Amino acid sequence: MKKIKLLLALSLLFGLSSLAVFADTLSSDKDLIGSWFLEYTKKSPEDSEKKPMGMTWVFSNNQLTQKDIPQVRGNPYDAPAVDYIVEDGNLKVSILGRAGKFDVYSLVEKTDTAMVLKDNKYGTYMYFTKK
Repeated sequence: MKKIKLLLALSLLFGLSSLAVFADTLSSDKDLIGSWFLEYTKKSPEDSEKKPMGMTWVFSNNQLTQKDIPQVRGNPYDAPAVDYIVEDGNLKVSILGRAGKFDVYSLVEKTDTAMVLKDNKYGTYMYFTKK
């Protein structure tokens, strides 16, 4: 019986702490302005496997430009700028060539020098550092 109570208390403690991680939201585009280096992505925060990315997201004037996108062969390239908005605490990025369609990212964690976004479509976690 003591073990069950201990397990219940621990699961409640971990459940509440995991909810706190998802409490952050974006309040305006001013939270994003600047250059953010996308270091890697992971399938979940607990996943040990990291997929290196090595590109930069530049937010300015409500436009997002992805720079230095690596290629298997050849030099990195820059993607055309697309519009973005912050709505309901989420980052909505226009999909190039698809009017009215957006990729939606929710903020998991943000400090002055680091940010973690979750891609709501695929569930991928994206780890950024401020440049």
